[in-house]
Amino acid sequence: MDSYWHAIHYLLTEDISSWEECQIPFIVARKEENNRLIINAVMGRTSIEGTKGSFKDFGPVKYFVPSETQQISEALLQISEKEFAKRYEEACVLNPDVYRTLWDEEVDDYWYIFQSISEYYRIAAEETRGMLFCLGCFYGVDFMWEMQE
Repeated sequence: MDSYWHAIHYLLTEDISSWEECQIPFIVARKEENNRLIINAVMGRTSIEGTKGSFKDFGPVKYFVPSETQQISEALLQISEKEFAKRYEEACVLNPDVYRTLWDEEVDDYWYIFQSISEYYRIAAEETRGMLFCLGCFYGVDFMWEMQE
């Protein structure tokens, strides 16, 4: 998902909280106002104690159990390309400054990422797998080694 993680989370939940602040009490729900399906597929649900990383990580590690993965997979498959585009258009209008640089991307880029996430969940659910979530940054200096001459 790269830097799209927060925007994708918003498109699926309409929630703008950060990784550490996110306390979404549901896996899949419907908004009463518009009957829109909202899906907590990006942030995870349950935190694993003691997994807050260093300054380079957004920590903590979170997870879904297999039944939650199954529920999310089924919900993601219900979102059509047309529905996804509508969510994207609304997000650009309602929150133009929240993801200022990300909204410059085309909806097709987000749709591709969404499809990748949906496929990942489909495979995990098919194999009765849970899901671990870790959000962090990659710094090349963390992986330095000496070259052999």
